[in-house]
Amino acid sequence: MPALANPRWERFALALFAGLDGKTRIERAQSTAYLAAYPNCKPGSSAESAASQLLRRIKPITERVRELQEEQSRKIQKKIDLSKERIGRRLNLASEMAEQQQNPAAIVNSELGIAKVFHRIDTNSDTTQVDFNSAESMRDIGERLLQSIGFREPDDVSIQAAISANDRFIDELQAIHQRAQVLTVDQGTD
Repeated sequence: MPALANPRWERFALALFAGLDGKTRIERAQSTAYLAAYPNCKPGSSAESAASQLLRRIKPITERVRELQEEQSRKIQKKIDLSKERIGRRLNLASEMAEQQQNPAAIVNSELGIAKVFHRIDTNSDTTQVDFNSAESMRDIGERLLQSIGFREPDDVSIQAAISANDRFIDELQAIHQRAQVLTVDQGTD
């Protein structure tokens, strides 16, 4: 509902709405709001009576005050979307950003977050030891990586994601090793 066509009614509605937050009884009184819109009225019982009559006769004023309250409520109570889909999208975005930054630890954290949201991985439960020595393929390694964090029956997409995360992790470990070798060689020549 837009502002009321009658400017005095609109001022009265706005003053009533503002008075709802009044600290004193007088600040909250409808007569105080009426005097803001109709300053020529006598304060006291005249303003109180006129305000009461106006509120009974002109329903759009009350509707306007309710509308102003609803607008304020919408601003205050911003809803948070906690759906699995939203959280999954945000975790996926975090994973993509981590991949662009070539940050394997952040990728793993994001992917684990996705797994937790959609596959209900319980991080508090005691995970069983998984035997990597019996792995015969990268698929077995990916599956065991996921099982080691409690993902009992990983699907193919998750296994492929785990293999990719593991590959990035190994690449990062090799880069650390190479940097350490360069530092060792540089320090040995001094």
